Amino acid sequence: MKKRELLVRADRSLEILWPARVVALALLLVVVLSAAIAPRAALGQSTETPPAAAPPLSPAAAAQTGVIAYVEDTNRDEIRLINPDGSNDRRLWGHNVADASDVYDISTLAWRPNAAELAFASSHESWCSINGRDIFTVSADGRNYRRVTEAPACAALSAFAQGTVRVPVENDNIFGESFTGFVYFQGAPGLQFVSLPPGGSTVVTFNNVADFGDGELQVGAMIVGFSRDVSIGTAVDVKANATVTSGPMSLYVPDVEWGVHSPTWRSDGSAIGYVLNFNSVRAISPNPMPLDFGTELQTDQSAMPDFVDLLTWGPASRANQLLYRGNISFDAQGIYLMPQGSATAGQRLVTYETYQFVRGLAWLPDGSGFVYSVEELDDSFTATRANVFVYRFSNGQPVRLTNFTNQFAGQLSVSPDGTQVVFERAAAQEAGAPTDLWLVGINGTGVRRLVEDGGAPAWSPGAPATPRRAYLPVTLRPR
Repeated sequence: MKKRELLVRADRSLEILWPARVVALALLLVVVLSAAIAPRAALGQSTETPPAAAPPLSPAAAAQTGVIAYVEDTNRDEIRLINPDGSNDRRLWGHNVADASDVYDISTLAWRPNAAELAFASSHESWCSINGRDIFTVSADGRNYRRVTEAPACAALSAFAQGTVRVPVENDNIFGESFTGFVYFQGAPGLQFVSLPPGGSTVVTFNNVADFGDGELQVGAMIVGFSRDVSIGTAVDVKANATVTSGPMSLYVPDVEWGVHSPTWRSDGSAIGYVLNFNSVRAISPNPMPLDFGTELQTDQSAMPDFVDLLTWGPASRANQLLYRGNISFDAQGIYLMPQGSATAGQRLVTYETYQFVRGLAWLPDGSGFVYSVEELDDSFTATRANVFVYRFSNGQPVRLTNFTNQFAGQLSVSPDGTQVVFERAAAQEAGAPTDLWLVGINGTGVRRLVEDGGAPAWSPGAPATPRRAYLPVTLRPR
């Protein structure tokens, strides 16, 4: 699909509004300001100076049991690895971006099927992307970091020829509200602060904007706190060593959070699936061209539930099938099984109340079913706990693996031999509640804590494969 067609369709998808704004405007402005004005040297560290490689992985045992990647839960700024027995807990990668206000977080991890790379969703480059959150990859040794959605990464923009873009902006708010926020333009090295009274207008100039090629349209976005929206009317072809003026941007406080989430690998490692905004399910090359959106995995977005999350591609035995959590507003939510390329939402396998959230979802490695976590309600329809279940296609019946009465299981992953599940466990329902990682057998026995302050677990399909390096012999000449 051409970019212009995609942008128009994506813009229409945002006609559905979030039920409520994420946070108060004043607080969010302070948060984003701190991100925008942080020193560029610190911001660039995530790509220009990769962290030291993680220590070598042990043993033979790793090949049999794999290792568990997880996000350190104190500030959610780094990825760690730990053996399933709790040993060798070590840092793999961290974005190293100045984050005094805890603006950024890594939310989801997914191993490439050959265990050579991790894909993850994170907001740490939201200051140089139209997305509030993007998909990234990093090798199993902590190197080879790159941005996949809205590529390239921030530090790589300077390698392109550059031009200047002038964006006329206007606050035509019909309710007489002022606009205080930021504007961004694709390929620019950072955000621009804008404050306009009702009826006010100005021109925002972006210097050093990367030119991604003749005919490649680049667009702008408006940002207020964690909410952002893309302005399709600003699309313009950036020209190296020249100045272009985009169409006008009408400013408002967005009720959406434009971005991507739920990375998942195709079983042959050829593509990464993800969800754009609310319910657009797509796939993209792990090494895409700049600003590539990828291709559709579902061909009729109007047939999808209002909200899609927890996307996960099937193992080799079900390579063309996807599981996801779908939520239909004012109706129900559940877990769907959908063939790749479908024009429908697929089959809803389990159904729950629309306010009874499915919190985690993962395939069984042999493709015979899946495990998931879901909130359970008391007599007043209040979620008081969330437990882990296993569902097998052979009988179509969920089987309980945990029986918490006041704890909440969350994101989860399955061991490569299918015998254990690692899952988040929290004392509270709220998003952002502190989590530890726990293990349970696929038969519901052996519940034990793996590590404190951990979240978003991803169990590797085997021992992580580190990239091969060639070393040339060195000849010393006599002096």
